[in-house]
Amino acid sequence: MEFEALKKSGITNLLSAFGRSIWLPQGIFYWTGRAKKEAAIDATIGSAQGPESEIVDGAPDKAVTFYIPSVTRYLGGPGSEDEGRGRGTRTSSEDIVAYAPMLGLPDLRKAWRDWILRKVGELRSRVEPCLTLPAVTPGVTGGIFMAAKLFVDKDEVVVSPDRLWENYSNVVERHIGGRIETFPFFEGGRFNLKGMQRKLLDTLAEQSKALLMLNFPNNPVGFNPPKDIVQPIVETLVEVVEQAGKPIVVLCDDAYEGYTYDPDALQRSMFGDLCDAHRRILPIKLDGISKEFLCYGGRLGFLTFGLPSGLDADRKALQEELDNKLGGVIRSTVSNCTRPVQAAILKALGQMDQVLAERGRVVDVLGRRARLLQAEFAKVDLPQFKPLPFNAGFFCFCDIEGVPANKLAEHLISKYKIGVVPTEAGKINGIRIAFCSVPEKDIPTLVSGVVSAIKDLAG
Repeated sequence: MEFEALKKSGITNLLSAFGRSIWLPQGIFYWTGRAKKEAAIDATIGSAQGPESEIVDGAPDKAVTFYIPSVTRYLGGPGSEDEGRGRGTRTSSEDIVAYAPMLGLPDLRKAWRDWILRKVGELRSRVEPCLTLPAVTPGVTGGIFMAAKLFVDKDEVVVSPDRLWENYSNVVERHIGGRIETFPFFEGGRFNLKGMQRKLLDTLAEQSKALLMLNFPNNPVGFNPPKDIVQPIVETLVEVVEQAGKPIVVLCDDAYEGYTYDPDALQRSMFGDLCDAHRRILPIKLDGISKEFLCYGGRLGFLTFGLPSGLDADRKALQEELDNKLGGVIRSTVSNCTRPVQAAILKALGQMDQVLAERGRVVDVLGRRARLLQAEFAKVDLPQFKPLPFNAGFFCFCDIEGVPANKLAEHLISKYKIGVVPTEAGKINGIRIAFCSVPEKDIPTLVSGVVSAIKDLAG
């Protein structure tokens, strides 16, 4: 954007360098806003939605944002009075009005650590000695910001696959002053190991450390690696640090952990596999309740370190000093995170079997949508239309050849009343489809509309 009004008013001259550089790209929020007003099929928004009857027995068919009753009942929402279950769910006044500790409620931090250990499954014995006590952050976005603030210097390179969440640029580049450099996500339909290795080695040749962003399941692609490539990814990172003799910090953006629809794909985060892989590899896990607990508005995330063995420092002292650093960032930005939501999630963590059973219904719904979308894509014979492999998360991404993505998105919403999010960045030209918010009955119409729109514009 040119910000002509700010320039004419003279306010631009008052802004800091950061104030002049920050801007909200015409991306997800722009197209989501358009879709809410104009689209009959909204495949823009990244929250799971659909008929309430799909996730709760006896509920009406009205469209809702999907939720987990065993979570919302502690916040006074659906499920709070079901069959007398409201007893004991009332939030105390202390958990409503009092400040929360800067790093989060102590019992919640312990409970979330236990939840991570449950998620890593068979790797528990390896992960547990590495795991710090999680710090509570204002959503996963807040965790990404805090990690970048602590580990990225001005002009330092952060490495990422080229299919990345658009907000990384605002956080890393405009807030922190770092630079994101990418490698192609896929090579021959599989995760691009050689591209990652080359980019990391090139980066480490120029700086004292590298920071790698790994987002699985990926936004915008909706891809989680097959189980058989997880160890090769870890081994590649080990080779890099051995060859370069320098460390790598790996940020595991696990916002969509738990939503994998292919049994041959990894069913959990790669964080556990990276723990104690090498003394020069420091994994940081960033997860939270927005998707895992379907509580988007709760804005609660967690930042957890996987400290490798072989460090010449006492573990307890490391925890205390990392807490101090994180506390400094939190205190100087958001002060603390909302206490009522922390209290509610702590209660929900006490009944995880029930929570997971209820979330499982949502996972099943999204899995059916993903498989139907894959089946509809398989019917398409159009050279310009190239869906990327997807098996997880809330989205899929389709590369488009010969038609600018923004022009396609405009045509789709104007003529076919279908909302998608376009991307035109470097060599990437395509659209993100949020199948999480599109009921099954609308998926064939969505695909047909996209194909028709491409044909319209391709001539």
